[in-house]
Amino acid sequence: MVYIVGIGPGAADYIIPKAEKTMKNSDVVIGFERAIKSLDYINQKKIVVDSFSKILEFIKHNRDKNISVAASGDPCFYGITDYFNRNFHGEFEVISGISSFQYLMSKVGKSWQHARLYSLHGREEKLIERVKNNKLTVWLTDKNNTPNYICSELIKNHINAQVYVGENLSYEDEKISKGTAEEIHKKNYSSLCVVVIENGDDLA
Repeated sequence: MVYIVGIGPGAADYIIPKAEKTMKNSDVVIGFERAIKSLDYINQKKIVVDSFSKILEFIKHNRDKNISVAASGDPCFYGITDYFNRNFHGEFEVISGISSFQYLMSKVGKSWQHARLYSLHGREEKLIERVKNNKLTVWLTDKNNTPNYICSELIKNHINAQVYVGENLSYEDEKISKGTAEEIHKKNYSSLCVVVIENGDDLA
């Protein structure tokens, strides 16, 4: 059986018991380096890969094994579940995890039921249009679409916003920054962040 296991934002404290139990009962745990590195408390055999296709290749040659695919955050939010639905011809079970945006919103004490959620991780999005049309937007970043880039776009388009940036969420070196676009733009950030934009302008 194949399990897609959401391991939360990273630290062991934020993985749900069902996810931990599933991995401990598997023959092997496979995933990207960042995910596997955070699972030192799991004693099962672990395999690091660098692409979704290599995960499917491993599964193809190990049909007799119980395999846990470790996925950061919630695997159903811009994660591996969508890839499996399109490319994996077999049964699998998803174990949900706490997403990075859920974690950050709890840290800054903000309700997010009316927020719009987007990912700039390896994809294009209509950033300014989304921000202008919504009071609260949450963004997953990558090495190109950084918090600095996002804030430069806000400044260029004269958008009055409160910005929150979460780095290395749940880890010992976690850092959460809050400020205007101008203030956030002056700082340096890691490549994988969560950015919350609270639009201070009146919506059209």
